[in-house]
Amino acid sequence: MSAERKLITFTLLTFALSWACWLPIIAELEASPFESPPAVLGLFFLGAYAPTLMGLALTYYYQRREGLMALLKNGLVPNGGKKWVLFSLVAGPVLYAASIGLYMLFGGRLGAVNYGLLPWLPIVFAVPLVFGPLAEEFGWRGFALPLLDYRNQVFLSSIIIGLIWAAWHAPLFWAATGTAISGLPVSPYNIGLFFMAVVGSSFIYTWLFSRTNGSVFMAIMLHWSMNASGTISGMLFPELGLEQRLALYEWYVLALWAIVIAAWIAGRVRRTKGAQKGTEGIKS
Repeated sequence: MSAERKLITFTLLTFALSWACWLPIIAELEASPFESPPAVLGLFFLGAYAPTLMGLALTYYYQRREGLMALLKNGLVPNGGKKWVLFSLVAGPVLYAASIGLYMLFGGRLGAVNYGLLPWLPIVFAVPLVFGPLAEEFGWRGFALPLLDYRNQVFLSSIIIGLIWAAWHAPLFWAATGTAISGLPVSPYNIGLFFMAVVGSSFIYTWLFSRTNGSVFMAIMLHWSMNASGTISGMLFPELGLEQRLALYEWYVLALWAIVIAAWIAGRVRRTKGAQKGTEGIKS
């Protein structure tokens, strides 16, 4: 089967499982999901784990035990170098700190700080690992991204995975939790903002994936860093209303895309200089 058909199969099966779990429970899902009825909570997490479950299942189907064990090892064993572990873990805090700084610089108000949360930060940071990162990355980066020519077609690969990844969340736009815009009015603007955030993030994941020789472990670390930082930001400033929350998210998207564009420009300049040096070497 071609890589394109494998990607389509993965996408359809993942959407089918997740949406079948989420659609019946949207109205019953609480903003704090653990306050939801057990059956609702179970379906919510089963849907959330669909990307990883389908990624593992299809890897076994196409590559049998050897492929499955290789994928599990790639996701659970640090195989990209210490500097990339550090990059992955600090990327989220740096990005959210920049967003908060910009928000405040341009007149935004955060309200009172929940200082009581500070001693619990290590625990709060650790908890999101079992949600988005482990629930999704064996699918998005473990199975789907390698089906594309992500080393040579960074832009196209990032856009494709980003759009699939963002669209997968769609039912949760109407839920009280599950996405960055859950609880906000479901409008074309807010949905577009969410898609911009996810697609922008996809560029960073693809770039990191390329630099670490296809390390799913590093993708999990990056996803963990992003999710935990978002959770902590919300908990540190409990007085943020819906309007303030949306404004802060807008600055997050702007900061994210500023980084993506700056990295793209830096890459273009570096490649141009490399090409010029190569030409000068040939002439000499």
